[in-house]
Amino acid sequence: NLSISSYNGFSSVTLNSGTLDNQGFEVNILSTPYKSKKLNIDFNFNIANNINALRSISPFYPTQSGDVTTNGSYLSILQLNNPLGSFYGYKFKGVYKDADATIARDASGNKILSPDGTPVQTRFNYPATGYVFQPGDVQYEDVNHDGNINYQDVVYLGNGSPKFTGGFGPTFTYKGQITLAAFFNYRLGGKIVNMAKLNTTDMSGYDNQSTAVLRRWRQPGDVTDIPRASMATGTALNFNSLGSDKYVEDGTYLRLNSITARYTFNKALASRIKAKSLSLYFTAQNILTFTRYTGQDPEVSVKGNNIYQLVQDNATTPPSKQYTIGLSASF
Repeated sequence: NLSISSYNGFSSVTLNSGTLDNQGFEVNILSTPYKSKKLNIDFNFNIANNINALRSISPFYPTQSGDVTTNGSYLSILQLNNPLGSFYGYKFKGVYKDADATIARDASGNKILSPDGTPVQTRFNYPATGYVFQPGDVQYEDVNHDGNINYQDVVYLGNGSPKFTGGFGPTFTYKGQITLAAFFNYRLGGKIVNMAKLNTTDMSGYDNQSTAVLRRWRQPGDVTDIPRASMATGTALNFNSLGSDKYVEDGTYLRLNSITARYTFNKALASRIKAKSLSLYFTAQNILTFTRYTGQDPEVSVKGNNIYQLVQDNATTPPSKQYTIGLSASF
């Protein structure tokens, strides 16, 4: 849907705009590490890796999306030989504790002075915006040490593609009648933009906020990671929730996906109801998840079909725990 001038009767044209490679591997292992007359132990393990890389892009197709001058927005860039889903933003350095902390500093940590000897205050996106940072505002890393936080300070923050995904689990079978099976699934790597965290700590409107805002900056000297409360309109306009690594988290997790216990009755009992086999089972699903991700659920995927889409979590509802008991028979 490449936009074109509408004088010819069409406003867009469908274009094969690039070439994308997907390369990786998948390994599946099924084994029986222990076997005796009474007890069998089976174990399965799966691991997969996929890396996509952009190999070519049409010169007519836009190569970036997003606005680094707007709160809550990250920059997505299409770069050759890089994977899709790569995103960019600012580095979070904390909160300005007082007026002295807002003074711009050079690479050696010395204050930057104007020609008349006055200390230069750190600004945002000067001269287009020119906002002067105040005590209690978020401090972003001034990469080039020019006292102006703008697109030149935007850095690579990560990619939503995990390094590895897969699952594993053992199965114990005793005397052919009692079976206990467990299955885990996992993901290693992959960055998630925790938009729920951003929206519930920005304190720029009337929406409900997280209890984390109780430790917000309130007076000069406060050292915290939560900025001052300020409406995002009029003279109180601030840039305290720009797209930064503050809201970017590792999506690694290990989940105990299911446990199933099954008892198979002997054939004599099954034959009484004219069945070939009869078993009673109990299954528990989505029991435990181990992760350092602070959102509700780390299993977040890209939503939508936009080539610039990032892995963003807007309070994804975690899978519910399920318990099932049943009787299985075959005739």
